[in-house]
Amino acid sequence: MLAQALDALGKPESIEPVRTKTRYTFLSALAALPPQRGNDAACWSAERANHGERPVRHRLRAVSLLSLAGGLAVGATAGYWTGSMDRTATPYGLPANHAEVQQSFQVGGAATGATFGPGGVLAVGTARGSVALLNVRDGQHKRVMLESGGAGPVTRTVFSPKGTVLAVGSDDGTVRLWLNATQQPQLPAATLKMREDGMYGGAVNDLAYSPDGKILAVASSTSMVRIWDVSHSDRPVPLAAPERPHSVTRLAYSPDGNILAVGSTDGTVQLWDMTDPKDPQNIDGGRVDADASVTALAFSADRKSLAVGNSRGSVQLWDVSQSASPRYVDSSKPVGYTSDVTFNGPGYILAASNSDGTVRLWEGLDDLMDPRLLTRKTNQGELSSVTFADSDNTLAVTGTDGSVQLWTA
Repeated sequence: MLAQALDALGKPESIEPVRTKTRYTFLSALAALPPQRGNDAACWSAERANHGERPVRHRLRAVSLLSLAGGLAVGATAGYWTGSMDRTATPYGLPANHAEVQQSFQVGGAATGATFGPGGVLAVGTARGSVALLNVRDGQHKRVMLESGGAGPVTRTVFSPKGTVLAVGSDDGTVRLWLNATQQPQLPAATLKMREDGMYGGAVNDLAYSPDGKILAVASSTSMVRIWDVSHSDRPVPLAAPERPHSVTRLAYSPDGNILAVGSTDGTVQLWDMTDPKDPQNIDGGRVDADASVTALAFSADRKSLAVGNSRGSVQLWDVSQSASPRYVDSSKPVGYTSDVTFNGPGYILAASNSDGTVRLWEGLDDLMDPRLLTRKTNQGELSSVTFADSDNTLAVTGTDGSVQLWTA
């Protein structure tokens, strides 16, 4: 009956995108319908109904009928489609067979991490103490080198949200702030120290800018987190220096700037209220694994999910509102540890790098169904980081062999 009713609506149009005759409808059904047009997806309009202005996204499974904003969709291939106010349905998501390496180049010395900046600039830290700035958009890979001046290996790099400042953390416990780094300045605008008394403050394990770029949090291997006001990058002001019982390994700011996630070697993640950066307050948290250190953290764009990687190689996804009940997004047991995790801009793809040289990609983390997992083995040796460009799905993967690979996810 349902199939006959759909047939009566007429032949579906080609979908790139498909325009329906209705606004919004939410119909739910399951039916063993024959797939339409081979491996294509088909869209039928449904009765006129308006259920609000927020676009919704639903996953299509083979030979299944699911609700789609603006119509009904039957899919013979798995994927995502977005319904929008203009009554169109558009393909949305990561084709599992399209994650591939587009470019590869060397930076000299083991690559310790990377971060994307404005205009396709990629900053790559090295164990030799330098930072390579590469323009990866024009394909010429014009290289600008920033030298740390004897600060030791670069441990972390991060651009400010506006891209005007590059913060570079080093093994000697200092953070150098470079203004207009792509123009190859001779000296950093300021140097932050984990300790002001001249004593060693531990290596810089991680850096995190607040979304407005005014606050910089720095994690130390000696269990300290230092908070600076960097509204004026050439005149940073220390605000707070809270300590944890164990070494702090990773930091991540929520997209709204209210929460700072703090991971440690004891396997715990604390959520700090950063409403007053002079007095961060621990408001929640949980333990990933009593026998594993937290090695990677990343918030999704909607602030609802926190990805947590650990030294056993597992990746958990926490609902920040219910952090006591995290779920694993990967039940496999990879060799080595998870070195980094990152979401793409919209937040529907999560990437994780592993010390065994593999990259894992998950699609559909915001869906009720199980997310799809794609694993790629690289030839880069131990991987140190993965990071998405803000403007597209370009993924940079760095390795201890000094290589940087650019993937299109």
